[in-house]
Amino acid sequence: MMDSKILSDKKLMERIKHSDHKAFELLYDRFWEEMYVKAYAILKDKSKSKDIVQEVWISIWEKRHKIENNNIQGYLFTALRFRIYNEFRNSKNKEALIDDFINSLKTNDVSNNIDNDINLKETQEILYASIEKLPKKCKEVFRLSRFEGLKNSEIAKKLDISQRTVETHISNALKILKNDAALNLAIFIAIFLKT
Repeated sequence: MMDSKILSDKKLMERIKHSDHKAFELLYDRFWEEMYVKAYAILKDKSKSKDIVQEVWISIWEKRHKIENNNIQGYLFTALRFRIYNEFRNSKNKEALIDDFINSLKTNDVSNNIDNDINLKETQEILYASIEKLPKKCKEVFRLSRFEGLKNSEIAKKLDISQRTVETHISNALKILKNDAALNLAIFIAIFLKT
């Protein structure tokens, strides 16, 4: 019987390479919850988060003979980030994630981590550059909605357009932003580093 507290991640991985199911179970138990919490913090979906973590573990088992890495924790979380990014990139909820990120900018949360603050600033710059590419009226409506916090009815009155037109401009802006690859990657990184 193995003592899970004594065996290092590296030792467990060496045993896993030799198809040791118990070592795999110990490593799984050591990291599964932390991986799930990280995935859920980004995806906000319990089922998808569990599925992604399971996919990483299945991949680890299937590739166990080929894995050459002394930092198995780093390897696991890199694999997790890759799977989450793929899910994010293909997600139908990308508009909501972008919208949530934009709303989080309004709160001006200041972290104690200089790297995160620099990354957030770079992400903001990419976001603002993407917004600048929007058609003029669409950009104006989007800014009034997301950065000035005006309601659709207030925007409609201010710009002398229908409320339905306001909704269409906001929807179009989110669709355009959702398809901006650089923006998506930057927001994903910012969200991941924030969690």
